[in-house]
Amino acid sequence: MVNFKHPSGLRFLQNKKTPFINLKKIIKLAKSLKLVSEDRIIIDELINSLNNNKFPFILTPQEYFHLERMDEKKWIKYLIYRYKLNIYPEKKIISKFPVYLLVEPTSVCNLRCVMCFQIDKSFTKKPFMGFMNFNLFKKIIDEASSNGTSAITLASRGEPLLHPKISQMIKYVSKKKNFIDVKLNTNATKLNEKLCHEILNSNINIVVISIDSHIEKQYEEIRKGGKYTQVLKNIKLLADIRNKYYKNSGLEIRVSGVKFKKEQNEKEFKKFWSKIVDNVAYVQCQERWNTYENIPNKKNNHPCVYLWERLYIWFDGVCNPCDADYKSLLSPGNLSNKTIKQIWHSKELNKLRKLHLEKKRHKYNPCDRCGL
Repeated sequence: MVNFKHPSGLRFLQNKKTPFINLKKIIKLAKSLKLVSEDRIIIDELINSLNNNKFPFILTPQEYFHLERMDEKKWIKYLIYRYKLNIYPEKKIISKFPVYLLVEPTSVCNLRCVMCFQIDKSFTKKPFMGFMNFNLFKKIIDEASSNGTSAITLASRGEPLLHPKISQMIKYVSKKKNFIDVKLNTNATKLNEKLCHEILNSNINIVVISIDSHIEKQYEEIRKGGKYTQVLKNIKLLADIRNKYYKNSGLEIRVSGVKFKKEQNEKEFKKFWSKIVDNVAYVQCQERWNTYENIPNKKNNHPCVYLWERLYIWFDGVCNPCDADYKSLLSPGNLSNKTIKQIWHSKELNKLRKLHLEKKRHKYNPCDRCGL
């Protein structure tokens, strides 16, 4: 075990599984907070694990990025949130309310990426296309806030910055001080100076930019409709504004790429973008983007963690357990006549969970052909 100090001044313990924050400080912070019984049990388990030089889940470099920039008073809530996100799906525990919500401002996108379901012509027309009503958005955020949701992502099937009221949405989310993790996913084609300042003045702490290459020709072959030089300029603009005017900002700028072609060089991709942004993620393209046309696979019978982890909310209030099912065949309900909490504990969603636990996911399309 190695004891080392982060540049932020936080002291960590590091072993093979995870480095971690000073135990005495964690205990002190935990005692000073009023926690509901469920959260108190979690924090007691974390403290006990730390006392034994163990930790129940791995903290990623991205999570450390936030911890070292976060107000110490939020550490406990952040760790409880990460515990629920990691351990509840693993143990198949159904939380009182979704730990993580992905809220879709719009399903419309201005690009046609070759690995994305936006190229499905049966999807890119009514009733699947639309923009979320602002009153519905407020209703979702209000219920999430009052029920203790920790994480909100503004995005799913479309490009959120296309929504004409995205600025108001960002401001409204920022009124809710109890959200720990607020993420915006974007292709950065519509990012401009005004939006950069609005993001940096909000409680958004992660902007994930989807871009798959640092080479213009490759980028434009994959993200059809995008102009690489403009996107690069927009990304640099966000980083420059943050570094110049918001030096104490906790905003992480992350580039996320998908390896789709053999000629895409992961090493060079990461080397290029790491000079501009804080973190770079790169994943192999999966068949999940074409879920409905995949060949059913009965051997893939493990329970999907999404069923215990998150809930997607489309622009029209339709709720769904995942975005691989982008046409909502698995939808357990709509916010037009139910609350998020009712849908999370609905018989429809519980039936799906039960079948997954019984290794019968092959009875549901598209679970029977999903790569996850």
